[in-house]
Amino acid sequence: MMMMLKSIFKSAVFCMAAAVSFTACEVDTTTVMFEEDHNFDQPGDTVFSMLGILNKVQNVAERGILLGEVRGDLVKPDPSLLSRGGALFSLAQFENLDNPSFNQYRDYYAIVNNCNFYLDRADAEMERRGEKVFLKEYAAVSAYRAWAYLQLTLLYEKVPFYTKPLLSYSEIEQVMNDVSNRKGLAEICSYFIEDLQRYVDVPFPDYKDFTYRENATVSSGEFFLPVRLLLGDLYLWRGSVAGSQSDFALAAQYYRDYLMEKKKFVGAASGNVYETAEVDNFKVVRGWSWTGSSERISLIPLASSSEYGKVVGTLSNAFGSFIASDALKTLVNDSYYCFTMYTREGDESGQYLSRFTQLVKDTCYYGTLEKPEYFTYINVPGAPQYFMGDLRFYGAEMPDGSMRIEKYSSSWPHVSTYRKGTVYMRLAEAINRAGYPLTAFHILKYGLSRGNLIKFDTNGEYARLMTSGYTFFDMGENTDNIGMHSRGCGNAEMDTLHYSLPAVASRADSIRVVEDLICDELALETAYEGNRFYDLMRFAFRRGEDFLASRVARRNNPAVPDPDLYNKLTDRKNWYLPMVEN
Repeated sequence: MMMMLKSIFKSAVFCMAAAVSFTACEVDTTTVMFEEDHNFDQPGDTVFSMLGILNKVQNVAERGILLGEVRGDLVKPDPSLLSRGGALFSLAQFENLDNPSFNQYRDYYAIVNNCNFYLDRADAEMERRGEKVFLKEYAAVSAYRAWAYLQLTLLYEKVPFYTKPLLSYSEIEQVMNDVSNRKGLAEICSYFIEDLQRYVDVPFPDYKDFTYRENATVSSGEFFLPVRLLLGDLYLWRGSVAGSQSDFALAAQYYRDYLMEKKKFVGAASGNVYETAEVDNFKVVRGWSWTGSSERISLIPLASSSEYGKVVGTLSNAFGSFIASDALKTLVNDSYYCFTMYTREGDESGQYLSRFTQLVKDTCYYGTLEKPEYFTYINVPGAPQYFMGDLRFYGAEMPDGSMRIEKYSSSWPHVSTYRKGTVYMRLAEAINRAGYPLTAFHILKYGLSRGNLIKFDTNGEYARLMTSGYTFFDMGENTDNIGMHSRGCGNAEMDTLHYSLPAVASRADSIRVVEDLICDELALETAYEGNRFYDLMRFAFRRGEDFLASRVARRNNPAVPDPDLYNKLTDRKNWYLPMVEN
């Protein structure tokens, strides 16, 4: 079916599935929102129903990003705008959390109820010409329902749970007021781990392209949540709550299997590098690379004007009231960009190559593993002093020393749900907690590959992996992966001065050290993308409340925590929004 999804989202709001209301003022207590005999029996029904669900997802997309970042440790209100106040500034201080500008739990239940209706009425087993007509959409809808419930529990802790459509306001009130049917994070994860297993190999629906501004399109295949990645997240969260090493191993397995199936590797071209024409001059090539087509996995589509669909707002405007926190600035400025000079093998003149346009692999180095020569932007004896810092943030600094938030623009209005870098970071997190910290560190420093695991195995971990029964470490014949740290800090593989693991007494100590490095790398790689507060929450489930409280409390002054904010966040109940009517 050839179709261009231009303004179809505008019409989809009137479709059958999208008509399920979760706002009390729209109906009375006797209204039935669907005819009882309405079922999906035509393939065309699924298109509008699926887009109707996406229309509801659009309502929470940008708000979800702000809820995940404003409460974290990587942003702070712009001091020049403090007099304006506003709901988001209060949110940053964990105050007035019932404000309806960001606290609208019913918007998530609108997604749930639409999904429930579809799954209740569509027959996943119905076949025509040997093909199951609704199976692709059935899998996609099941994934979005699981995602919506996961977001609800991360925001509200324990939430009303139901899997049948609510067709009247009286049914809604009955379910929402029944405290006996509420589920927490571990229960939600367990339910949807079982629910989604059957869909791991079901392909996405194909609605061709979506036009979001003139001459700009994105594939509709990117609208949908990969089930393997969602299962990885569910296992990662459940493992963090329950402390289950096997859950972490299964999370890692799902992440790795997706990356291998889709051939998603972190190659040199995805790094941000200095390109030097002369030793004493430089320029930076590539800034944030996360919106590139090779980096993208899935997104929530929006439009840059109402002509092309639903426009919720722009994150660039919302983030315009915020700047990078002092904690993030310190992390960026304390990073070291490692540039290893090398000569061509067989070049008798020994002249250094001065042009460095990619993060070249170790086959291009000449004698650097045993006797590396460093050309770094720090004060190293015998080497020029250039710039410190992580190039993922290059160009964000303003004359007053503050750092802009530059990841969002109106020319790219969509909200990412998964991208390659995020998946590799969660893979590292899961592998580390599964009991293999050196392998997790490989993802950060060297790149995950068989060759690197063998080459840099210092404690027999590779032998343990080979007898583990899992394959989450095995990237096949891939040799393309570079370390995630190299995406902003040059040749991390060659940096033995500033990016190495210290000697520790036990494997448990190694796991904690690597986990701290993963937490910092998540800040550098995924800042402002809506994950930070939840990343800190997940780590704190494993490490204690102080892990989250101390980091958020130090965002404005890394040396001196805010005592009021720290004390507030050592109480877990303050991590969640109140589920109130507004």
